[in-house]
Amino acid sequence: MLSPDKLSYLSRLPLFQSIDHAGLLELLPHLDSRFLPGGETLFRAGESADAMYVVLSGRLRVWLERGGTDRAIRELSRGEIVGELALLTGEARSATVRAIRDTELARLSRVTFDAVRQNHSEFFAQMILQIALRHARDSEPMSAQRNIRTVAILPSDESVPCREFTHRFVQTLQGFGSALHLHKRAIDFGAVNETCPAESSDLTQRLSELESAHKFVVYEADATLSPWTQCCLRQADLIWLLARADGEPEAARLSALSDYFRARPASASVELIILHGTNFQPSAKVSEQLAVLAIDARHHALSSAPKDLERLARFLTGSAVGLVLSGGGARGFAHIGVIRALTERGIPIDAVGGTSMGAVIAAQHALGWDWRMLAQVNRDTWPRCEPQRNYTLPLVALNSGRRMDQTLKNMFGDAQIEDLPTTFFCVSTNLTQAREKIHRDGELWKAVRASVSIPGIGPPAIERGEILIDGGLMNNLPVITMKTLCPGAVLAVDVSEQLEFKSALAESYTVSGWKLLWQRMNPFSQPPDIPNILEILYRTTTVGGIGAIDSAKAAADFCFEPPVAGFGVFDWRAADAIIEAGYRDAERRLEQCEAAIQRRLNGAAD
Repeated sequence: MLSPDKLSYLSRLPLFQSIDHAGLLELLPHLDSRFLPGGETLFRAGESADAMYVVLSGRLRVWLERGGTDRAIRELSRGEIVGELALLTGEARSATVRAIRDTELARLSRVTFDAVRQNHSEFFAQMILQIALRHARDSEPMSAQRNIRTVAILPSDESVPCREFTHRFVQTLQGFGSALHLHKRAIDFGAVNETCPAESSDLTQRLSELESAHKFVVYEADATLSPWTQCCLRQADLIWLLARADGEPEAARLSALSDYFRARPASASVELIILHGTNFQPSAKVSEQLAVLAIDARHHALSSAPKDLERLARFLTGSAVGLVLSGGGARGFAHIGVIRALTERGIPIDAVGGTSMGAVIAAQHALGWDWRMLAQVNRDTWPRCEPQRNYTLPLVALNSGRRMDQTLKNMFGDAQIEDLPTTFFCVSTNLTQAREKIHRDGELWKAVRASVSIPGIGPPAIERGEILIDGGLMNNLPVITMKTLCPGAVLAVDVSEQLEFKSALAESYTVSGWKLLWQRMNPFSQPPDIPNILEILYRTTTVGGIGAIDSAKAAADFCFEPPVAGFGVFDWRAADAIIEAGYRDAERRLEQCEAAIQRRLNGAAD
């Protein structure tokens, strides 16, 4: 039976808030307590249903079998319910549920469930509301759903300043709610049970009470897989592996960690935090050394930068801000104006991604360039480059791509995507596999080069035998991709479909290129209103994604649409005017943007 000391805690959970004290006292004897160690299975798909469960502490992951493979569809944390649908429908379990950390549950048997449903209509109404909210969240990627309450910070070796980092991070996290820093000596771990913490009911009860009393608990682990470290990992909703950018973790330690995580059937996600000194080191060797571990995400932070700690806190709490930039040729300069407006308003950009010209601006921002540098470099570079005019014999494309390649190499050097200060991705189209490709690692210039390769105008990028072209063909505004990477609000900037594309001619079916050339060269001749080959090829690349653009805008929390229809996609010399147009329009809409971000944060808090 659930112990009476849980009564106060139950009354604070959404499912039980509507039941008065007397009703809870009546219900308590019918609630069973169940402890599920991390990695163990609560129930499997296909089993008959005999109970539903309420998560009191811990975290569960729900797996659904599709096409012969299991896929994680959601995670459940304290206060959420699981297993109720099978009781309502009388059907077998539809999914498999496992604990990804030590989890305490309140169990309602079928008999109790039926009794509560009949005697407490408010309980049933709240349950239906939770089911509806969960159904609405299921359309969101898992990263957008995460409700992290406990994080374990695991140093990669003894040289990592884990205590100092954890202390400073918890201070930052206090701005998001009550946060507790727990280390071994803070709870006198050795006195509880140094040899076998997993079986210590006293320790489990104590940690559960601490987690119930705080919004966040941050566990500081040892630099070895000690009993305390294993306890921290079992209690964690999320694991942060902390490493120094200039560090060299021992291979034996990394192998032991890899074996530990591999041995668990389900565990919390592992994210890498790379700590830099006073200056950012663009090529962190430690990234290669830690490749032996299954890392779900990576973040970079200067050890002395409060803004980096604030960004980590936003990622942890699901209040990060991601910015998605569309393709659009020269009209993409408007992205710089939007970035300027967001920066001046103090709206953070925690992750950035884009397609085609949006990928170029996103990559520059991810390198740490501010809006002034973005404006200067792009203003100087593209009018001189004019990549579409690097003509060659058109056997593969109209231009050779040599000018574009050299421009991007000069712009991004040897930067690697995984070592950028800001989370970044870009999109290209994989013609070989007929699907989009998301670039999340590797050489930055090559990823951007693939994303801007307009078919017919420039040659494709070829990587490992696969042919990659402009991402606008399939996903010109990759909002959904950002949602999988950035837990929080997603802002989008669309400059893609404002170019009117039609002719003043009533009809035309044949065109003589020689005659048209002469008409355009002759100042006394009026050439027919026919778009040139560059404009036609560009439009062909983007037309397939027009419908997808509307869906992407709807999926974004807020979408800026700078008024750049008057500029051409190859109007490189209008950089200043296009940047200004993007800035003025974004400035005008910032209040709406902030309101949209707040709605997302309120939804995450609920």
